[in-house]
Amino acid sequence: MINNDSVFNKIAEALLIDYTSVYYVNAETNEYKWYSINSDFHSLKIEQDGENFFENMARDAEQVVFEEDKHIFKSDIQKEQLLKDMKDGSMKSIEYRLMIDGRPVWHRLRVIKEATEHNTYFILGVLNVDDEIRKRNKAEKLEKEREIYNQIATSLAQHYDTLYYIDTETNHYFEFSSTDVYKSLNIPTEGEDFFKESRKNVPRAVAPEDVDRVLELHSKKTMLKNLEQQKVFTSTYKLTINGHDMHCRNSQIWASDKKHIIVCIENINAEFIAEQAFMESQKNSITYNAIAETLASHYDIIYYVDIEGGNYSTFATNNTFGNLEIQGEGCDFFADIHKDSEQNVFAEDKERVLTALSKDYLLSALDNSKQFSMDYRMFIVDQLQYTRLSAMFSSDHSHFILGIENVTEEIRKEEEHIRALRTANEMARRDELTGAKNKNAYRELEINIQKNIDVDKYCISFAIVVCDLNNLKHINDTLGHKAGDEYIQSSCQLIFDTFSHSPVFRIGGDEFAAVLTDRDYSDRDALFENLRKEVIANKDAGDKPVIATGISVYDPDNDIKVSDVFERADNMMYQNKKSLKGIE
Repeated sequence: MINNDSVFNKIAEALLIDYTSVYYVNAETNEYKWYSINSDFHSLKIEQDGENFFENMARDAEQVVFEEDKHIFKSDIQKEQLLKDMKDGSMKSIEYRLMIDGRPVWHRLRVIKEATEHNTYFILGVLNVDDEIRKRNKAEKLEKEREIYNQIATSLAQHYDTLYYIDTETNHYFEFSSTDVYKSLNIPTEGEDFFKESRKNVPRAVAPEDVDRVLELHSKKTMLKNLEQQKVFTSTYKLTINGHDMHCRNSQIWASDKKHIIVCIENINAEFIAEQAFMESQKNSITYNAIAETLASHYDIIYYVDIEGGNYSTFATNNTFGNLEIQGEGCDFFADIHKDSEQNVFAEDKERVLTALSKDYLLSALDNSKQFSMDYRMFIVDQLQYTRLSAMFSSDHSHFILGIENVTEEIRKEEEHIRALRTANEMARRDELTGAKNKNAYRELEINIQKNIDVDKYCISFAIVVCDLNNLKHINDTLGHKAGDEYIQSSCQLIFDTFSHSPVFRIGGDEFAAVLTDRDYSDRDALFENLRKEVIANKDAGDKPVIATGISVYDPDNDIKVSDVFERADNMMYQNKKSLKGIE
């Protein structure tokens, strides 16, 4: 019987030095005895001794063991499994949670199997390890979060050419360069006084025309002032490195401790070239001011997504750099983000967004690029907002890092600027007096039509009407230029009214042209005849516009240039002018 096993009773008593409770079980008969220094402590609540330990333990585990751990007592801590798992002299340690005062408390059960000549025994020691395991789990969680933060910070930092981390109290700084270009400047990677080093290095690295401005930009007083009212201050200037000019963006932001400033230097040569090309295409009609871009780290939400498994964490930023806070986690990012996009993305953008938010698409987009960005519209608190998604790899290429930022204000400003460009271009091609298009606009249209003729002379049909005002000089000389201007305006309005579906151009002081296409081209004979009849009526009335007119239709078999059509119409106009003046 178990009560006669004095040796093992002594072993159990000795174990109580380390354990709060010990169970001594005969593996042949299943009889058991419970030992505890504290008679009130009885971890599994089973009787102090009994005939079937394993049956009683499985029964009572249903009442006191945490739900998720009950399976341990039904399978792992059953005699057959223990005999199978444990060899001679072996030991087994199992951790589980008991429900105590309504909360799960971690315990460790250590099982020792011993055999004598006649019997096999189990000795089970129970120890409360709640503090130990909770500290261990917290440390593991912190280590995991620290690894994620480091991945995000390293990934985002690599999108800049150089970063400076500056102590605003001591001026001490660290420099990190991700490209060899900046290393060639031989600027120290660590120093005692960033601002002193800047005063020394700016004149030899910055283009002469930008030196004074950049020296001011790199003074401590200016930096602190620029960051008083805004989270990010951005400026652009030009460097001269190894004899080559390089346009760069300088972004200054507070670190999360509000004691350090991070200065981010980014090569924007590609942006500058694209901007110059855009300005050239606009024929320098208006100065184009670049819209300041948000720094790569300036996101509202960041997703950290395991590429292989799809597990992800969601982070929110409460300032511009660092200090990320986990907002949630999930096990299938692409399924969750597709569900969210189906509900919140603007209908016209939905197909494009759903296509882009797939693992294969992102892998392809990032194959030869450091970053993939996409703008789209979505509803946020029932308001349509412009959103930018930026995707990049983590530094070890095992995760996607996706940043989401609200760019509604940026898009709105950009649209306003484009509208201003269009308005300026339109005004540059308008005659101020009449509202008709001017001679420059006519030349542009002539060039475009000519290009079509050169490609396929049968691809286009058009006619040109040339008009010349009679009596303008006489009106100016006798009634003054104000009356002359009014005469020009009323004459132009007559041409507008007649060819209402065609562009009308003022190509000289008293000369106009209309290029007829589509409906006006089809009705050209009737429209032209009506114009001439109205001119005759005006001539008879004596106080309305009298206009000499000529028309010519493009003949693809004989006309080589647009000017051929114009000259025929012009000749016809002069014949009509003589007729109106009674000159044969």
